[in-house]
Amino acid sequence: MSAEPPALLAADWGTTNFRLFLFSADGEVIARHTANIGLKNLGVLSFEQALTSVMKEDFARPDLPILLSGMVGSRQGWQEAPYVACPAGLDDVVAGLVDAPADKLRVKIVPGLSGDADHPGLINVMRGEETQIFGVAAKTGEGVFVLPGTHCKWASAEAGRITGFSSYMTGEMFQVLKRHSILGDLMEDDVDDDDAFKLGVDRALNDKSFLSLVFSVRTEGLFGHIKPESLSSYLSGLLIGSEIRAESLRHGVRPVTLIGDGSLIGLYERALKHTGFTDVTRVHGDEAAAAGLWAIAQAGRLI
Repeated sequence: MSAEPPALLAADWGTTNFRLFLFSADGEVIARHTANIGLKNLGVLSFEQALTSVMKEDFARPDLPILLSGMVGSRQGWQEAPYVACPAGLDDVVAGLVDAPADKLRVKIVPGLSGDADHPGLINVMRGEETQIFGVAAKTGEGVFVLPGTHCKWASAEAGRITGFSSYMTGEMFQVLKRHSILGDLMEDDVDDDDAFKLGVDRALNDKSFLSLVFSVRTEGLFGHIKPESLSSYLSGLLIGSEIRAESLRHGVRPVTLIGDGSLIGLYERALKHTGFTDVTRVHGDEAAAAGLWAIAQAGRLI
């Protein structure tokens, strides 16, 4: 435990999740807290009321500066923090910090990032992931970073700057196809079937026509080639494999850092190693978020 006094409150505040950190003056996380006050769960509370509701015990420090990242800075959030264009480093993000309208608290919000997509005229955006990437890139300086989730991000960094990134609606598409399409009709009692998962990955890597290939989830079930309880693993493999195929063409087979937690990280690690990405490192999402928030606070001289 640090002997230094508390110096910063910071939070990763997303659509569904909220994780709060209390930092000492030397950058150590001396307390952490999660709460069900994501943007979807606020009810009648204002953002300031929601934040104040979790500032109890160790976190009862309204005198400290507060830094927030994530969807709290979106158009539907507390105060919109306009996107900063890539390539972007900590200095660019600090220049884009905005003040949240608060009566009793000193709150700044981290902007998200935007970047050109591969197709001319199209744009990618992220909020929250940039903070996690900066938290890891502050040590590594460069690399390819993968952040699985509802909208998975693949980002590249050089010299501590995020140079560009891609977005994939993999997590959301899995849920939509499983729950709201004909593909889910044959799925039941899901299990984690590694063979079915890797079969999906392999097929996605060798077939460009994803919308045709994904229909095989139904036919493999109809003809008994894949058991009903294994079809969701097969679908997951198809979706994650299609990401890896696209990113292999973009980046080649390079060292990859996975940022996140939970079973999804394990699926991505298995798929990457199965497809030749032997140098795969995992970083917990909480640790990456905390390190990024501290790096931004330092760069912005909030402490």
